[in-house]
Amino acid sequence: MLPITENFFHQNNVNGDYVALKTSDARHNNGRGIKVMGEDPAKNFSDAMVMALEKVNDQQVSAEMLGQKVVSDPKGVEAHTLIIQAEKARMSLTLVKNIADLAVRTYRELSNLR
Repeated sequence: MLPITENFFHQNNVNGDYVALKTSDARHNNGRGIKVMGEDPAKNFSDAMVMALEKVNDQQVSAEMLGQKVVSDPKGVEAHTLIIQAEKARMSLTLVKNIADLAVRTYRELSNLR
């Protein structure tokens, strides 16, 4: 075992949930560099959730606009295209609802620990 010559948990070596570790051989990481996450994991999670919700919203809006286009120009839109887009929007919204329910249920279980 190699002796530790410096404090790995020094303020300069720790950034959020990332701790800089030194490797003595390039084969330790299979020759790949280590990806560094952002400074604040909570901020990264909230950004990911916002982007996911915006994508769900975009799918809902796209399906709605396609439905309106079918009414105004029936020959311009294929029926299967409308059904596929509407089903994608429905499935993504259902997934978001299930994730939100799971998050609330998990929070309740964690707050009721004894």
